[in-house]
Amino acid sequence: MAFAGKWNFDRSENVEEFLIAAGAPPDAAKQAISLTGSVEYSKSGDSYLVKTVSSGGTLERTIQFGQPFEMEIPGYGKKATVVGSNEGGKLVFRGSGADKITETREVQGSTMVVTLTKPGVAVAGKSFFSKA
Repeated sequence: MAFAGKWNFDRSENVEEFLIAAGAPPDAAKQAISLTGSVEYSKSGDSYLVKTVSSGGTLERTIQFGQPFEMEIPGYGKKATVVGSNEGGKLVFRGSGADKITETREVQGSTMVVTLTKPGVAVAGKSFFSKA
């Protein structure tokens, strides 16, 4: 798994703009982009453990592809039911219901790019992480 290990946050592009266009309150979007930290991936059987450590705290999630789970959307101020999948080596998390935000995580060389998209929102938000 190309994602295995720890990744440190480097920078973001258009995340605040994306969150506001997707319906997040401007103050929550601004707070979300101020968070820095790391994310760590490990695999255990059919499950993946995703541990996020940021200036906002630590969050651990166990994910099984194809199984819905609840995820808080940073800067959006709410939780969404999400289904994860592996699509061509990319980790893709799709929200359901009114919050159809898709988060795609892709490794490009020594960089992990996290892209946020939503139908009807013209701008995509991106965060970049380097392998620790």
